[in-house]
Amino acid sequence: FVSRCRAGARCREKMIRALGWVVLVVSGAVAAAAAPKPNIIWIMADDMGWGEPGLYPSTSPHGRISTPNLDQFGREGIQFTHAYAGYTVCAPSRTTLFTGRHSGNFPANGLPGTNLPSNPRTYKDKLTPELLKEAGYVTAAIGKVAPLDNPVVFGFDYFIGQVDQGLCHNMYPRMIDTMNATRNVNLTANWKDKNRSLTMASPEQYNYTVDITHEHSMDWLKEVATGDKPFFLYESFTVPHAGGWGSAPMEPEQGAPVPSDGMYASHTEWPDVERDHAAVITYLDGYVGELMALIKKLGIDSNTLVWFASDNGAHLEGGHDYKFFNSTGGLLGHKRSLFEGGVRSPSMVRWPGTITPGVSGFSWAFWDFLPTVAELAGVTAPNGIDGMSIVPTLMGKSQSPKKYLFWTWDGTGVLPLSSTAVAAPEGKGASGYGVRVDDATTGRRWKGVLPHCNAGGKPTATDALQLYDIVADPFETTNIAAANQDQVHAILTILISEGVTCACFQC
Repeated sequence: FVSRCRAGARCREKMIRALGWVVLVVSGAVAAAAAPKPNIIWIMADDMGWGEPGLYPSTSPHGRISTPNLDQFGREGIQFTHAYAGYTVCAPSRTTLFTGRHSGNFPANGLPGTNLPSNPRTYKDKLTPELLKEAGYVTAAIGKVAPLDNPVVFGFDYFIGQVDQGLCHNMYPRMIDTMNATRNVNLTANWKDKNRSLTMASPEQYNYTVDITHEHSMDWLKEVATGDKPFFLYESFTVPHAGGWGSAPMEPEQGAPVPSDGMYASHTEWPDVERDHAAVITYLDGYVGELMALIKKLGIDSNTLVWFASDNGAHLEGGHDYKFFNSTGGLLGHKRSLFEGGVRSPSMVRWPGTITPGVSGFSWAFWDFLPTVAELAGVTAPNGIDGMSIVPTLMGKSQSPKKYLFWTWDGTGVLPLSSTAVAAPEGKGASGYGVRVDDATTGRRWKGVLPHCNAGGKPTATDALQLYDIVADPFETTNIAAANQDQVHAILTILISEGVTCACFQC
């Protein structure tokens, strides 16, 4: 298997395709470009901070990371400033995307949170790809697919990438996965010695997983665009998550592997990991640009709904300091935090001719994706899910805010978080929760944080909830619970009535 690369002078070694796929064709149907149901693409970044794409507000002494394609994407669609990932870490966050349920209701629905087992199958409702297949879509999952242990069983017609999220940290693995098996694609170029210096000196001599999976995404799109069914592509990048140059069973997080530092190579005053971190985000941005250019070239731009988001907040792993580029845009916390920096996602949605470009402060989360695309595809979402269709918002119509948004984690994530945070220890212990409630009448947007639940594992009326007004105080610097006990009581009443739990996943 020989990959291409975009390093330096953008070398373009053609990747030898060792695998193919079957595209279902129904003769006599209209072409996909003219289908009444939109094609749907979800582009997932791994651990990208809210402040890292150029359209989102952030400043740092080291300047901004270059993301011209994401910036254009956002200008051509809706840039959501108050959209949220499904969780503070990877697999539980993606579980919410596929199920339409938040973590507070995982236990009641047989969801492990860290994986979705297929044999035996413990979750009985249909997942997002299964609903879209039911609606006549051809589907593909390419890249990182955790929590799915078998994407084909769960509704994807085609899959290549990595099932084990730990092994996704290997950016130059010896093997990756396809279809119903794991580690069944041999990347022969990665069996020789490899480290940062070697792979950057001769990137064309190695198989970088981001190159491989993106190449397959592009080729798959070329195939299905000429077919007569709408399609759903889940292109899930493994970057800018920290990673390494190891091989299974190792799962190293040694830095931010990337074939070249590109435009950042001259910044020798920066630590290697920070040059690499900036470069890998710009590398991902370039592939987003390639994908959008292909959609236009294929003539399916006006009938393709594309989502971009990150699965949680900015990371601080592999030696990377999330403050170096102010990756959260000043939001408090980071990956593994209940504060805004841990869960708010740089989310944008684009559908030319249907979605009016603009900036929206409407709050939604990953679990709203399933009911939204189900409505657009003309199928019924499972009963009792937590998600709510945001089609009205996408179409520029007024929409009432969600009743609440909810995440769980054991502690607030880091200590100390701010000088005004409660004095009690907020590190590891009984799992706590974060909750957001928007008041449509007053316009107030409340964020509640409880580092640790009581022994019962559920919210109670006596919870010492921290409270923030994230419009007046977007960086959650001042806990105003004492002066707003009526609002604290109202939030706790909602959570108690909903029966949510504080259970933590991937903790």
